[in-house]
Amino acid sequence: MTTLAKDGDRAVWKERSIKGIGHERDFYVHMRGNRPVSVETDINRRLETPISQSDTWAKIVAGRADELDPSDRPVLYSLVRHLEARTPHYKQTGEELAAMAADPSSKMEFTEEEREMYAFIRANPDFAKAMFNAMALRSFENEYDRSLIQVARSPIPLRTSTTPVLPAPAPAHPAMDLPLPGMVPFQRVLVVNPTTLVLVVVGDFDGAFVNGDMPLDIAQGFNRSVAGQFSKFPMVRHMVCNRNLLVEDMTWAPYDLITDSPDKIVFRRRRDDETAQVDPPGEPGNAPRS
Repeated sequence: MTTLAKDGDRAVWKERSIKGIGHERDFYVHMRGNRPVSVETDINRRLETPISQSDTWAKIVAGRADELDPSDRPVLYSLVRHLEARTPHYKQTGEELAAMAADPSSKMEFTEEEREMYAFIRANPDFAKAMFNAMALRSFENEYDRSLIQVARSPIPLRTSTTPVLPAPAPAHPAMDLPLPGMVPFQRVLVVNPTTLVLVVVGDFDGAFVNGDMPLDIAQGFNRSVAGQFSKFPMVRHMVCNRNLLVEDMTWAPYDLITDSPDKIVFRRRRDDETAQVDPPGEPGNAPRS
């Protein structure tokens, strides 16, 4: 498959083997005293194997997303919530929050209980890794029945990355869960096959389910958002994509085009003093609800 991968200040698009993409040795291993503990077997047994053997996954793999219906809600929800919580980006976000809780100049508000928790996490890195591994196994079942799940079918191939679940803006709705001060309406978005998005919005939606077509401009806006995610976050190492609009979106992202051939495209990231003003990305959260 073709991916865009970071290499220093360069980003190179070409054909790559899937084997080495998204793999990190001992990623699901933490220490308990002097003993390593792995949760990878539990992840396979409790999540990956049941999902891969489900009728829902068979529809997705066969390109029959139009047949996904409310009976597929459990697997779709599990896919989104599980893949959100088991990436290096998610782990790094937790580490950044722990550091911010110790910074008196941080603009994020923390309760005293949260500051104490993050202080303990900073002082006990093995416990922090064990917590991360526990999140990779968590089912988030208490939010399942209330969540809105939407399938959006795209007219063009969609991009994804090594951080597959993208937090995206969403239209404000009074039923949405916004548990922390200053939170803005958002949804979790996952590409499950080359032309299908699954969106989860947590809130009091009484188990709503929608399956519909996505307009071309929304699909293109989503792809640009993935390019922006790739550009912004160091832990997003690969973007899985074809070359359609790649030069346009990466020169927006902001990179400069260095070389372009049918089999390889090379970009160089602009320095801050070279970055031009650009328009904001499209908002996949505006996909239609029907």
